[in-house]
Amino acid sequence: MSDLVDPETDPTPRRGTERTNWQHLADADPIAVRDPLAELLGVVPEGDPLVVGFPEVVLAAGHACPAVAGAYRATQLALADLYPDDLPVRSDVAVEVGGEPDDHGLGPMANVVSHVTGADRETGFTGFGGYGGRENLLSFADLDGPGRTFVFHRLDTDDSVRVSFVPRDAGVSPPGEDGGSVTDVIPKLIAGDAADAERRRFYDQWHQRVQRILRATPGDDSPFALDDPEN
Repeated sequence: MSDLVDPETDPTPRRGTERTNWQHLADADPIAVRDPLAELLGVVPEGDPLVVGFPEVVLAAGHACPAVAGAYRATQLALADLYPDDLPVRSDVAVEVGGEPDDHGLGPMANVVSHVTGADRETGFTGFGGYGGRENLLSFADLDGPGRTFVFHRLDTDDSVRVSFVPRDAGVSPPGEDGGSVTDVIPKLIAGDAADAERRRFYDQWHQRVQRILRATPGDDSPFALDDPEN
């Protein structure tokens, strides 16, 4: 049975005393946001946060990988920068995604950003008389920056922050055994030809990459960089 499914609906299953990959993913700091639309409709009391955890993002994406983790952590870092003293507010955040929707991995990353912030493309909810609308708050653009780059813009204050994510920085994507890539075994997994030891080793290495990204903070040896998009 997959580590991501538990028959008793326990979100943090254990196998003996060993922590599962799901538990490690659940350890990632959650992101709390305010959602005026949810408050208007009585989903939560006014001013109370909605909390988005990384496991929820994993379930929506269908998998945990460096790209999904990078988008989640980039969003977390950007919102913390834009809202140092308050909860981020859905429908008050617009996002530019550097690249095109069909660029490798970028569409799923944009979906993660949208899942957390509510910012959506032209198919997004229009709101009630414009209130709580999310349409056209997420767009793809040509942005300067290394790796995958996003610009988050706070509509009520006009503040912006640019976040770049380069997954190969700081050993986030380490080689596998014998100098090969961690991903070299994926074709064998798909074909059902991987030995149990190979499968377990792949799981450990893959999720270690994800966990390093979720814990990373901006800095010289970090996969993340934050700066002012006007500079």
